[in-house]
Amino acid sequence: MAGSRGAGRDGVVDSLLVVGQELRRRNASTVAIDVLYVFTTAFLATLALRGFWPAVIAGLPLVTFLYFAWKSSRIFFLANFAVIALTVAATEADLLPF
Repeated sequence: MAGSRGAGRDGVVDSLLVVGQELRRRNASTVAIDVLYVFTTAFLATLALRGFWPAVIAGLPLVTFLYFAWKSSRIFFLANFAVIALTVAATEADLLPF
């Protein structure tokens, strides 16, 4: 049982090292593009909350963005998914303008 715990921790450490290496390889331009990408995802999420037709209009780009993020890296997909969830929560809590 202790061996399985250690193996799990090694997997977590290995995945954290991969994320660290991925971030080290990025330059300022790619980080700026990623920030703009996440900002656009948040904007589309707020647009989707405005009613049926805005949700239909924002749906295809959101699905496309999430698909691209999934194919890019799992961390980037999770970041985009988290941004959508946080944007929806913040908008519903009246923390973001609607």
